[in-house]
Amino acid sequence: MARYNIPPDTPFDALTTSNGYSQHYDVRQFQGKFSPDDQKKFDKAYEHWLEDRRKSDRDDLAKDEGKMQEIMARYNIPRDVPYDLLASGGRGYWGAP
Repeated sequence: MARYNIPPDTPFDALTTSNGYSQHYDVRQFQGKFSPDDQKKFDKAYEHWLEDRRKSDRDDLAKDEGKMQEIMARYNIPRDVPYDLLASGGRGYWGAP
């Protein structure tokens, strides 16, 4: 990873493809693109989306996905970019005012 200047905290699944034909996105290409307000909204929808996946709640899952897709569309981020690449995680947005 160091040879290709990939940050050491990059998840391995963000670097691999399952069939060799999947679109690969550089994590850094989209991170930090959202306004602080949109990042909070995206993170909240992502958190609910993860919980709804855990509960297998299809209705709420679709609602949360719609919210994330709406924000992504405003920033011209392709629909197939994995949500975990866009969520704040440990990048410091949780405590922003």
